[in-house]
Amino acid sequence: MIKQVLLTTLIPMSIFNLFGQNKNTENKFKFKDSENKAIFTCNHVLAGEPILYVTHDSDGDWQFLCGNDNHTEENAKIISLKQVVELDKTVNDLFEMPVGVGAERESVEAKWTPFKLQ
Repeated sequence: MIKQVLLTTLIPMSIFNLFGQNKNTENKFKFKDSENKAIFTCNHVLAGEPILYVTHDSDGDWQFLCGNDNHTEENAKIISLKQVVELDKTVNDLFEMPVGVGAERESVEAKWTPFKLQ
């Protein structure tokens, strides 16, 4: 009887955990900067293009961009760090990226490749 109770209780709980329903690690805001820190992005990201290029400038500013090379001032937008994490939770992987470093990737599924800013 005890074995049956344990199985009927533990199996559903295990399945619940297996599919990440009980884990908030990806959705949790990981950055040390405040959630309302102003960051730079481009209108392409706000229109749904993936974030493929990120910099953490020497003055502590963050840029989360689509990776296109032909941006103008009209493309620049300012949103909060929390908003960019809500747009793309994979940027949470960069929460420890030091000042003076950038990272890029070829797609949302690809790993970030860090580089030193000049």
